[in-house]
Amino acid sequence: MKTIDWKDWEIFCRVVEGGGFTQGAELAEVPKSSASAAVARLEGQLGVRLFERTTRRVRVPQRGQQLYDRVAPLFGALREISAEAASVSSEISGTIRIATPYEVGSQHLSPTLNHLLKLHPSLRVQLDMNWDQPDLIRHGYDLAFVMTDTGLSDSSFASKRVVLIERALYAAPSLIRERGLPRTPKDLVGWPTVGSLDETHWEFMRDGVETYSLDVDPRICTHNAEVRLKAAVDGLGVTRLSPRFVHEQLVQGQLVRVLPGYSSSPLKVYVLMPARKLMPASVRAFLTALEETLGVPETRRPVPSAATAPVPEVALAVDADGADDQPVILTLD
Repeated sequence: MKTIDWKDWEIFCRVVEGGGFTQGAELAEVPKSSASAAVARLEGQLGVRLFERTTRRVRVPQRGQQLYDRVAPLFGALREISAEAASVSSEISGTIRIATPYEVGSQHLSPTLNHLLKLHPSLRVQLDMNWDQPDLIRHGYDLAFVMTDTGLSDSSFASKRVVLIERALYAAPSLIRERGLPRTPKDLVGWPTVGSLDETHWEFMRDGVETYSLDVDPRICTHNAEVRLKAAVDGLGVTRLSPRFVHEQLVQGQLVRVLPGYSSSPLKVYVLMPARKLMPASVRAFLTALEETLGVPETRRPVPSAATAPVPEVALAVDADGADDQPVILTLD
């Protein structure tokens, strides 16, 4: 019996998960030529076609999918065992891969990352800016920060906390002079706006109660807060952003807050991670540093359901009974 090259099997799984050889090679951290060669060797050993290749795409036939469905969980288990073994190491090292929206990464994670890297010289961090909720397993992330107006779109990952990022409306002084000072939310009807891709209305709240909803049709639609900020500074429209994000522009007089007696609905920030029984020591250290730098007093553990794996253990305060599956909502000042 020939020696089994399990690396070829792992690369095969990564190509399936990446939807092609280019992304699969990146996930496997090998050159694309090596990924193609590994799959070719495996096909030769098994005597079956694992992929159907065309000039435009790669498709997984039924036999290839059956093999993937049986083998992929085994590699997942091996990675979990490796993570558990590494978690008992006293030295914090390796690479933490984090996906985060731009606003969260630039405004809230930098102090945590800087603090952590100073404490652990052997640790590395890869920070990818990503608005959408990524597939942590497929893309190999240890943690993902997700911002949403509503809730999470996938409950298969463990979520550790929710933070509220306050938002308000801002405009350039030139736009205020042109349009006049608005005194009620209704006064903004017809004003040009700059918003996110999914924004169709803005809520106006007083004492936590919504009092008015303004329909918006933004002139510029983007998830990139930096683009929205610059557009607002140039007088292209009113925009909704975090007070922390626009602090410098407010101090310099480039923006003014519109209707300061009202607040808008906050953004929820979830921290997601793969559901593991034990997490790597580096990830645990990051969560501990996050608690220290943001001053998070509490986080609660969701109740595991039949559809989700056990909630990972973390070095954060949790309710002993674990009976409340609603995360605590905190405000980042």
